[in-house]
Amino acid sequence: MIVFTIAAAALSGILLWAAFPPAAQADSAWIALVPIMLVIRHTAPRAAAGWTWLAGLIFWVATLSWFPAIIKNGGPWPLVLLGQLGLAAWCAAFMAAYAYASGRVWRWAGRAPGWRRVCAVLVIDPLLWAGAEWVRGWLFTGFAWNFLGVSQVNNLALIQAASVFGVYGVSAIVVAVNGAVTSIVERAATPFMARLTAPRSGEPMPRPGWCGRLLLSTESMLPIALLVFCWYWGTMRIQHARRLEAQATVWRIALVQPNSPCVFELNDDAVRAQQELLVNQTRLAGATRPDLVVWPETAVLGSVPYEPETLRVIREGAAAAGAPLLTGVLELERTAVTPAAHQGLLYYNAAWLYSATGEALGRYRKHHLVPFGEYIPLDKHIPVLQRLAPTGVSCTPGRKGGVLHVTRAAGETLALGPLICFEDTVSGLSRAAVQAGARLLVLMTNDAWFNGSIEPLQHLNQSVFRAVENGVPLVRAANSGVTCAVDAVGRVRRLESNGKSMDFDGFFVTPVTVADTPLNAPYTRWGDRLLGLPGAILLFVLLASGVIVVPCATWRRNLECGDKSLAVRGSRHRFLSALYAETHLVLTLSRIVLVSTPSRLRQRQSVSTKRRSAPLRLCVKKLSTRNLREGM
Repeated sequence: MIVFTIAAAALSGILLWAAFPPAAQADSAWIALVPIMLVIRHTAPRAAAGWTWLAGLIFWVATLSWFPAIIKNGGPWPLVLLGQLGLAAWCAAFMAAYAYASGRVWRWAGRAPGWRRVCAVLVIDPLLWAGAEWVRGWLFTGFAWNFLGVSQVNNLALIQAASVFGVYGVSAIVVAVNGAVTSIVERAATPFMARLTAPRSGEPMPRPGWCGRLLLSTESMLPIALLVFCWYWGTMRIQHARRLEAQATVWRIALVQPNSPCVFELNDDAVRAQQELLVNQTRLAGATRPDLVVWPETAVLGSVPYEPETLRVIREGAAAAGAPLLTGVLELERTAVTPAAHQGLLYYNAAWLYSATGEALGRYRKHHLVPFGEYIPLDKHIPVLQRLAPTGVSCTPGRKGGVLHVTRAAGETLALGPLICFEDTVSGLSRAAVQAGARLLVLMTNDAWFNGSIEPLQHLNQSVFRAVENGVPLVRAANSGVTCAVDAVGRVRRLESNGKSMDFDGFFVTPVTVADTPLNAPYTRWGDRLLGLPGAILLFVLLASGVIVVPCATWRRNLECGDKSLAVRGSRHRFLSALYAETHLVLTLSRIVLVSTPSRLRQRQSVSTKRRSAPLRLCVKKLSTRNLREGM
């Protein structure tokens, strides 16, 4: 049996990996959870959590295969491999939490056909999975990477559900369909399992009545019906978006991809060469008369606003484009000397907007920093930790919103919502920008740390959902790939060269349709309150009740009822035995003391002694009777 369980966990992990790049076989996601769901439904919750953690570990180690690319780009290999394994184990833990909670639900649902099983397949399991993903993307700054719904990024009709429930909604649909397939497999396997386990009496096997068969069919068909409905609704939304495009304003955006090397490989000559390449590419893009030019994260390889050489490169680039320039830079801010700023400087990973004449029009400071990349946790309180930052500086997160505005000659204004690096994985930042008035999301990223790996393609897939969730277009300017434009329903147009979209330099000029009002997307207003947060609450309740309430209730029931099947297990049995022995010893010593006490004092204390010892004697009597019954 354990061999089949291990095989089920491994199969689920492999199928999940196949649903994402590099394999990108999205169809495998619809059956990837079936093996491990069978394990969850037919084993104890704790065992199910362990096997699901194993499946998750296999999946995450494989899908994070881009981590070793950091070694090729100058990263220390022991820390890189340790980080990959640690992050994989951490992410797998959330899958284990889902499995434990789901296992408790399926104990409640039972194996007989009924409305409980229908509810578990259609509602509770998808809700728990969505909650586990939400917690993973939030806890300790979160790691919102490769949610299950992201595997369907090319299924445009289906991912429109993200405009209502976020990416968690797409994940929930996939989980519901996996649950339906699991139920079908159970029904198909039941007669064979019954023949193997039932005694050879020749009696026919019992079959469910018409009501049971109806519930079994409902358990399998309702998730399929939900899938069909969401697909049809998504198709209607895409058609509606196409009709609105004719009334929207078109902006010409130039995205420059310089393909600068990783920070560990830079020297003064490489910096000058890359700055020259950046300006030359921008000059070529300027021949198309763009309305806006975007350079990627930390593109100028310098700092502002106190470094004249960096400002010269920016002004030269803006003049070459003949248009406003939005660029990623390292920003320095002078401040008082404190433990957090021992040199009197604060560092920000920022985006600055310049006019065509080189004047600063606005800035955005990155809010969501990458731990162990842009800062070391607690380094503002323990300054010596700042020396361990990989880039040599420890950044400070921005606090204020940063919607920027670009105005062209016709008087039309475009509101930009800048995002930097992995901020496109944090749905709350995109929502906040759109709520603040942004009508175009602009991501500036530098994936040079992972050159030669699949990470840039996986990163792109996360961006697509930010556009769909908010009903606005998004453009990406990447240092080494993928540079592209995503419309409000998730269609992607990318920069390519000889069939590649990564690891080369170039520029991409594309028209972007921007509406004055975003495409209707309830998720922008309600966020995760519709699915992600309720799922997290339900997950927490089931985990807490399983870890705290159930053991306490079982111990109390054993103590009161003497249930042998539970009382003789492990530490609880030893606890009762020790309690009985100690209580018996105390009563024996009490009798000795009473015998040695003078008669008049004994008479005076007899009434109070009887009253005090009566409850204790009753408890000992119960324990003694139970121990004799259990053969102790």
